[in-house]
Amino acid sequence: MDNVQKAQRTMLELLKAFDRVCRRHKLTYWLDFGTLLGARRHGGFIPWDDDLDVSMPLGDYKKFMQVAGKELPETIFLQHKRTDPGVPNHYIKLRHRGSWLVEVEEAGREVPYHQGIFIDIFPVCFVETRKVELYKKILFVTKIFSNRYMHVDWAARMGIRLLEQFCQNEGETVVAGGESLHWFKPYGKKHLFPLRQISFEGGEYPAPGDTDYVLEKIFGPDFMTLPPVEKRKAHSIKIYPHTPCPKEEEWKKRQP
Repeated sequence: MDNVQKAQRTMLELLKAFDRVCRRHKLTYWLDFGTLLGARRHGGFIPWDDDLDVSMPLGDYKKFMQVAGKELPETIFLQHKRTDPGVPNHYIKLRHRGSWLVEVEEAGREVPYHQGIFIDIFPVCFVETRKVELYKKILFVTKIFSNRYMHVDWAARMGIRLLEQFCQNEGETVVAGGESLHWFKPYGKKHLFPLRQISFEGGEYPAPGDTDYVLEKIFGPDFMTLPPVEKRKAHSIKIYPHTPCPKEEEWKKRQP
C-alpha cells in the first residue's frame, strides 16, 4: 500500500466520523467534486486522489461547526479560522492529528497551520436565479481578497458576510457558499434534491439526486473518461501517514 492509499484510508475514517455527527444531528450533506466523481466512476476514491470533498447547505454547515468540536474523537480536530488562526482557507476542514500532508503550494516553506491529512467541508447557498450574476461578481472580488498572495482577511470576511445575505432556503440555484471561494458553477436545485445514496469505498453516502448532471456541470461531458496518465496527479508532494505534522505540538498547547 503506497502513501496515497494510506491517506485515503485515513480520509475515509474522517468521512465516517463526519457522517456520524451529521446523522446524529440530522444535518444534510453530500459527496462533491472529485470525491463524487470517484464514487461515480470508480466506486470510491479516484486512485491518485489525496483529498476528499463534501458539501452542506449553509445552515447545516454552521450547525456542524457548533456541535462537531465536542463530538469528534480526539484523533480529529475541526480546523477553521478560530481553532487554527494561521489557516488561509475560510471554509472548514477535518484534520487527522497523527499525520502530515504537504500540498504542492506549501512546498519548501514553513506554514503557520496544522497539516494533518484532511477532508474539505464546503458550504453551499441556494440563491434566487435573478440574483446569481450579482452573487458571482461579489464572489469574484471576495476571492481576490482571500487568495494567498493578496490576502486581506478583513475584506474577505466582509465579502463572505455579504454573500451570505443572498442565501435563502427557497432559492432555486445552487452556488458555492460564501466561504467556498474556489469555484462557481451554479446549477438548479432540482438536480440536487432529493439526494440519493451512492457507493463509496464499500459504504453508502449521500449524493446529488441527478449525479451525472452535477458532474457534467463541474467536469464537462466526458467526466467518465480517464484523463491522460500525465494528468493523474495528486494535490500533495509529501504524505507521512503516521507522522504528526510539525504544528501538532503547538496546536495541542493552544487547546483549553
